[in-house]
Amino acid sequence: LMENMYQQYRVARMAVKAEQVLTELFQHYFQKPSILPPHIFDRMGKTGLERTICDYIAGMTDRYAMDEHQKISK
Repeated sequence: LMENMYQQYRVARMAVKAEQVLTELFQHYFQKPSILPPHIFDRMGKTGLERTICDYIAGMTDRYAMDEHQKISK
């Protein structure tokens, strides 16, 4: 698997893109936490801003993360 899949150039490109999307989502939410959904925003007092954002992003599906990234990139 390592040789035939994980090191394939297409997989490597997708991994770089995924890292970019997640980083940009985190940075955007960190700079503007008020755009988080209300039920997520309310957790910040208990878990802190960074943990709240990380947990929110971790719960996203790939499609949802890509859609959210597209929205903030406009």
